[in-house]
Amino acid sequence: MRRVALLAAVAALAAGCGQAKDEGISGGGKVIGRTVTVYSLTADPGDTNRSFVDGEKLALSDAGGKAGDFAINFTSLDLGTDEDAQAEATRRAINDPQVIAAIADATRVTIPLFNAAGILQVAPSGDMSLTSNPNELPSGKSTVGGLEGAVPAGFAERYEAAFDRAPDQNAENGYRAMAATLAAIKTAGAAGNDRTRVIDSYL
Repeated sequence: MRRVALLAAVAALAAGCGQAKDEGISGGGKVIGRTVTVYSLTADPGDTNRSFVDGEKLALSDAGGKAGDFAINFTSLDLGTDEDAQAEATRRAINDPQVIAAIADATRVTIPLFNAAGILQVAPSGDMSLTSNPNELPSGKSTVGGLEGAVPAGFAERYEAAFDRAPDQNAENGYRAMAATLAAIKTAGAAGNDRTRVIDSYL
């Protein structure tokens, strides 16, 4: 029944008709203004995946809180461990009119919801086979990319100075995910607030 409910929600997003204020974004579009939000959705971000979120924060700090001409807000949500929690967190991100991209594992919940909304999803892990499964892509095209790039020189020292502990692999992945997301926004140039252009820049 949960899967049926999820598919119904995805279908409503993909249809994009009769859209009420709280139904969230459908089919991409632009963020109004020069400030956009990158969401991080990961399970237990305050404990188990704290280093991942801290890596994201460091990447944003290294970029001066900006990507090109756009100021970047950062919001971390608990993705939870079951499909209901994943759907709730994903919808919260989609419902934010300032959302430009999301960093979230590839699951059969996150992929179709972000895809229907037309929002870039950077997936540090998860089931990457879903990213090319047409049954999981209601928009008909991919909106999901994996990790790119590498941590820069001096990363470990700066991370330890900022958070008083040495980085682990999770911290490196968080940094890489955020840095690549910011690079895509910057590459989009003046269209860095256009969700479709940011997807194209990343993929």
